[in-house]
Amino acid sequence: MRKKWLSLTLCLTFFAFPSGGTLVHNLPASAAPTMSDYEHTLSVVTYNIRGCRTDDGTADPALIISALEPLHADLIALQEVDVRLPRSGFVNQLATIAAGMNMNYAYGPSIDFVIGQYGNALLSKYPIQQADMVALPSQWEPRSLLDVTVNWDGEPLHVLVTHLGVKKSEHSEQTESLLTYLNEQSYKTSLLLGDFNMLPGDPSLDSLRAFYKDPLYEENLGLRTLKHPVVPREIDRILHSPDLTYMDAAAPAVGPSDHYPLQMHLTRSSLLTQEAASSY
Repeated sequence: MRKKWLSLTLCLTFFAFPSGGTLVHNLPASAAPTMSDYEHTLSVVTYNIRGCRTDDGTADPALIISALEPLHADLIALQEVDVRLPRSGFVNQLATIAAGMNMNYAYGPSIDFVIGQYGNALLSKYPIQQADMVALPSQWEPRSLLDVTVNWDGEPLHVLVTHLGVKKSEHSEQTESLLTYLNEQSYKTSLLLGDFNMLPGDPSLDSLRAFYKDPLYEENLGLRTLKHPVVPREIDRILHSPDLTYMDAAAPAVGPSDHYPLQMHLTRSSLLTQEAASSY
């Protein structure tokens, strides 16, 4: 069975092409998600779900929902999301997970196989205003950036979801491409998160750290986001603009994927300044 799927995948990959189309789905107002108890605090998660597959290859979105629900996140970035692919039983994994979580969603397929798609997504409790996708330079598998704008307490929050290449030779060019795009946008409040496929000390991350705060690196937290029987690694990241303040982070050992979800809590820096001033 695996050989048949591998043959089909290779065939489709040969004819695959990066898709420029994004999909946005907001729930009706009557079914709007419940926000955090404290509106100025963000609970953010990034999670490479490996097509919702377990180690034996069984795809089950319900397992992803079970892993994510206890986190009570406001924003969830997902990588390796299958939409109607044979290996996942032709299920629209994003729509299934979003419905189970009662969240809005945006999708940016990095690869369109004609019969289905594969790519990055964002689940959001906040209304999604816009979503765009940017192709990144790659040597093998097409990679992309999903740029989503959400309405956070009346102000735009730009959430950029990505999944970079596994080849070290790709990293420098891809991070520079990200930096060029970020400089062109001049976003005030934004997040850059996903599966970077790089260890914390990789020099290719330095240029992004000149633009963004990287709390996992700055605090030397040493969280493990990739399962490994001998050497578990931290290759997933959540970076944020300077106008946000890091509160805490965790990578709970849950879910069927070969990654663990990475969660971070953030708040507006201006709010902390106001609270400090009012205490005098």
